[in-house]
Amino acid sequence: MPLSTQMAIASFVIGSLLLVLHFVFKDSDMIIPIGIYYVLIAFLVNGLMLLKLIIDWIIEPLNRSKIERQALILFANVPISFVYFLIVIYTL
Repeated sequence: MPLSTQMAIASFVIGSLLLVLHFVFKDSDMIIPIGIYYVLIAFLVNGLMLLKLIIDWIIEPLNRSKIERQALILFANVPISFVYFLIVIYTL
């Protein structure tokens, strides 16, 4: 499994765990700041992976369809994280 796919899965699992923790520990003031830091770190790390995929797409024209698929899997977390954000905002 490509590293970008592993990162996408890990980001999804950690984000989902933080969402569940938000509901389990509703009265805790720690979950929201942890979630904010996680989103910032995940944005940076996934952004760097996207940059690597873009570079690979440019220098490896024979593998473009595979690289595009990997980028789409990585991008799949964007709407998921937006929905999670809306859920958290509306439940505060």
